[in-house]
Amino acid sequence: MSFTRRTYPEVLDHVLTSVTAGVAAESHPFPPSDDGAPYRHSLLQPPVAEVVSVYGSRGGESHLFRQGKDYALADDGQTLEWLDEAELPDPGTLLRVNYYPESAQPVLTDIRTGSVVRTLCETAALEIARLHAQLEAVYQAGFIDTASGSALDKVVALLGIERVRAGRATGEVELTRSAASRGAIHIPAGTRILTADGNVEYETTAAVTLADGQRTLRVAARDLEPNDPLAADALTVLPVPIAGIAGVTNPAPTTLATREESDRELRQRAKSFLHGSERATLGALGEALARQGITADVVEDTDKPGYVTITPHAEQLTPEQRQRLLTAIHEVRPAGVKVELLGVQVPRKVNLSLLLTTTRDLPEEDLRGAHQAVRTRIEEYFARLPAKAAGSVNQLVNRIMTVSGVGDVRLLAATWTVDGSEESVLDLEAGELAIAGFPTALGELAIADPNLATAVDAVIVYAADPPAVAAVEGALGDFLTTINDASAAGESPTVSYADLLAALGAAPLEATFVFAQPGGLTRELSEAGDAYELTAFERLSLRGVTIREEGG
Repeated sequence: MSFTRRTYPEVLDHVLTSVTAGVAAESHPFPPSDDGAPYRHSLLQPPVAEVVSVYGSRGGESHLFRQGKDYALADDGQTLEWLDEAELPDPGTLLRVNYYPESAQPVLTDIRTGSVVRTLCETAALEIARLHAQLEAVYQAGFIDTASGSALDKVVALLGIERVRAGRATGEVELTRSAASRGAIHIPAGTRILTADGNVEYETTAAVTLADGQRTLRVAARDLEPNDPLAADALTVLPVPIAGIAGVTNPAPTTLATREESDRELRQRAKSFLHGSERATLGALGEALARQGITADVVEDTDKPGYVTITPHAEQLTPEQRQRLLTAIHEVRPAGVKVELLGVQVPRKVNLSLLLTTTRDLPEEDLRGAHQAVRTRIEEYFARLPAKAAGSVNQLVNRIMTVSGVGDVRLLAATWTVDGSEESVLDLEAGELAIAGFPTALGELAIADPNLATAVDAVIVYAADPPAVAAVEGALGDFLTTINDASAAGESPTVSYADLLAALGAAPLEATFVFAQPGGLTRELSEAGDAYELTAFERLSLRGVTIREEGG
């Protein structure tokens, strides 16, 4: 139902026309047909002696159209015609025409200003116009865009939303763009941000856009519950990832707000809620889980109508996390449907080995930054990969190639461990990672780059008379050169703990060797049986040797 307010002049014209035996507020749709201009309306009581006025809607408001400029009565005494260059009514609205038929025989004729008839008509018209104004206020109070104050509180209450009162913790969160992302990134109002443990949840209070080329953006955020303020860098988790956003944090501590939520903020929050308010569906259940940072199998049992099982994909669920999931599920659960939260299904870890070709003349610091950006791209890919979907080699490679400084990349291996044995999931012929049917997560990521070596650090303890550092460095350096030659030939040599001890010559009492890849992966060799397998073309570089005497 729609409502159009009638102003005092319009109501008065209707009343005066009616009491003097005219036709008042005869309604006609505009446009009258689909034939296009010129528009014509056939009046219902011809022949017409005089058209008093024509009212309609223009720009959403009551409007008096001008006789002789907007419209005219045709010579047939029946047709109302719209003229060229007229101010036309809003399409899809009604016109209200006041006119006198030639057959009219009024009893009351004195409607001049100050006459008894006109005074009584003006009094009635004023009260009717006031009633129209009140009805308009009531009508507008039923919509989010036009309601205000307590009326707006009642409208949003239908959505289960309440105005945030003073005393709730607020602050600013800073969103950071991914290094290689391009274009504008829209962050809607109501975007949720969590603490690392998931116990506190904030939401942004305004819709903002990270412009193309802009690296960071700050937006106000508010606690959803009456918790104590948070320290700086406490809000770090986006439960629903945003494409192109690498991270989020609150640069400064949050504080208690001294004012309540304004009408504008409440409207925006309610609209954001409506935008993503799917409920009572399997999709809504999945979305509720995603808001908690969890993927899951949501299965409707065809043999048991009204029964749904949910199996979260996670290493484990703490009692607090499980309770939060149950609460989120209950909020969107279809009425009459039983939802059972089962035990967790641990994702399989997918281990990747890459050969990266970077720009030769880049400084080492930039090369290390490129390696870290590659790791971030791959982590984002697996985080956004639909549960139990196969992985795309092309999509993975394309993400890596967007990193500045990367000239080429080759996926050497992709494996996971099943029942204690390592299996390959790399299907280059199909161009995919054969991981469909299982929840997955990124495991170890080994990145080989001829331009940036894997650093090797050694800490060696001798019982007595330790050799000179230079001698140890020379022995280890010669051994690593041999390994590098094999790797450069396309092999994947393995460096064992025993091989390293043998390269030292003098047997140490204790030794620890740490291999640190530029991308962040580290491996420690400190006892028999430990080994480090190189990726083909990976290069090792001795970074430092520390020698100690027992007890030193």
